[in-house]
Amino acid sequence: MSDARDTLIQYISERFAQEDGLLQDILEQQRQGGGPMMNIGPDQGKFLYLLVKLMQPKQVLELGSYYGYSSIWLARSLLSSRGAERRRDLPKLHCIEVSAKQCEILKANFAKDGLEDYTEVHQGSGIDLMQKFIDEAKQFDMVFVDADKANYVNYLDLAYDLLPSGGLLLVDNCFWDGKVLDSGADDKQTQSIRDFNDKLAQHSGFESSLVTIQDGLAFAVKT
Repeated sequence: MSDARDTLIQYISERFAQEDGLLQDILEQQRQGGGPMMNIGPDQGKFLYLLVKLMQPKQVLELGSYYGYSSIWLARSLLSSRGAERRRDLPKLHCIEVSAKQCEILKANFAKDGLEDYTEVHQGSGIDLMQKFIDEAKQFDMVFVDADKANYVNYLDLAYDLLPSGGLLLVDNCFWDGKVLDSGADDKQTQSIRDFNDKLAQHSGFESSLVTIQDGLAFAVKT
């Protein structure tokens, strides 16, 4: 990412997407955990927050929640957009994580923000759990994918079956740090993202585009 682009993102984030104590703490948890810093930027978090505000979905699915940075943005918007409702009618963010350890971290971070009633954490394979939801005839108004890149095409097919007409699919890292344009990049993850982008662009069941925010965000509405 160019220095000018970094500066613009910082400009946006400082004015429109300030990180509070919990969001900063989640980033520190990642640093202390020693793993990769895999999270969306604050500008992208605010973008997701506003989309939820506009759509007011009842059920949202997130694949790849990690420590819960993006999840907090999504769940907070569900909370603020609905106000006081009967408990059984509360909108809910469903988070899929393969790691039992990450699931416990997610639950703890949701509890810090009082979001337990608006979130549900599912441990397991994204593909297996999405298929399970399909078999149960469950639908989601919005699906956000930020998980293993090698399965992006599979996630596209499954998300199509989980979304109603008018439902929104969002998929992160579709530029893959510019590698999708690099003819010399032929690793499995890069090729998978190229295949996903091409399939989404030609998909008759979605109206779609890529949004040039952070590392590229696929934005698709099911027709």
